[in-house]
Amino acid sequence: MDRDRATKVIRGRIARTGLVVLASGALGWAVAMLGPAVFVVAGLGALLVLAAALWNTTPFLFRANPRYEPPRADRIHWPEARPVEPSGTHKRLIFCVHGFPSTPADFRKLVAAADARGWDLAAPLLPGCGTDPKDLLATEWSQYLAAVRDEWARLRPRYESACLFGTSLGGSLALALAQETCAARKTGENPALAPAAIATAGSPAVLNAWLRHGIVMNPLIYLARSLGALVPSLGAALPDPDRAGEDGDGDWKGYLGRYPRQTYTMQVGLAAMARGLGRVTCPAFVCHARGDKMVDFRNAGIILEGLGSSDIEAYVANMDAYSHMQHNLVLYNSQRDRVWARVLDFFERHTERHEVWPA
Repeated sequence: MDRDRATKVIRGRIARTGLVVLASGALGWAVAMLGPAVFVVAGLGALLVLAAALWNTTPFLFRANPRYEPPRADRIHWPEARPVEPSGTHKRLIFCVHGFPSTPADFRKLVAAADARGWDLAAPLLPGCGTDPKDLLATEWSQYLAAVRDEWARLRPRYESACLFGTSLGGSLALALAQETCAARKTGENPALAPAAIATAGSPAVLNAWLRHGIVMNPLIYLARSLGALVPSLGAALPDPDRAGEDGDGDWKGYLGRYPRQTYTMQVGLAAMARGLGRVTCPAFVCHARGDKMVDFRNAGIILEGLGSSDIEAYVANMDAYSHMQHNLVLYNSQRDRVWARVLDFFERHTERHEVWPA
């Protein structure tokens, strides 16, 4: 992390800590002026806030259920949303993971360019995605990761070399998988499953992390677990098939809406992933648009700072001329070819050196 960014991070943390101290001082003043009753009420309020925070932002009393049901082929809503199966033509594989709640349609326009440069491309469809928004309600982070892990384990042994690429939450899942497989390579448990390299685009390391990073994607995420018990989804729907879109984003295939329970499990899963970034020791390429309206650009810095790899590169997209979300870079006509060419270049520089990158 460069000195300017480090200074900004430190200043942000000092400012947020100062606010907490100021609030504590105000409470002390109120107690002194109004008596101990205020202290009792404030103490009870603080306990309630703490209990709500622990319940909604930590895995306290939460038991993950990684058992998942793959989406049924006859229920997939769009033909483009079906899993992308590798052609088997080449000896190198790029394993792509889509975001939440998107589909492999994100990667179909990348297949031809990958094939032309000697790569097969595969992209699984995550549990609950691509069919009906109701199917998403029984899913969680651990199931998405289990599905990615299983498909990677099925395909990876078929290739001499393989790389991971994920967009949005798919990049976070790819990082979690890389942590496991890089660690297995280091211990000698199953070195063949380690990726030659990894690339992410617009991927989160956190959703809400106000005190640590000053990032609040949505204040309601702090209540997601509680909300999920009452309201399974908000505004769940399929996108308008006749929408015009901008810069190619009209081709996106996924669900609209908010899903509180799934968001809570992602918050917990991302926290574990972020803590383990140091175990990602393969070469890594991090892409992000500086004006991303979905995943705060500062997430790229958190990932870059935490990675354990000795070979890290980054690409920052400037999409200020557009009014769309500036999020999924390979979705947009203005960025797709540029980003994908950089990803392929990065992967090709490292596939030959796969046997020597540090464990």
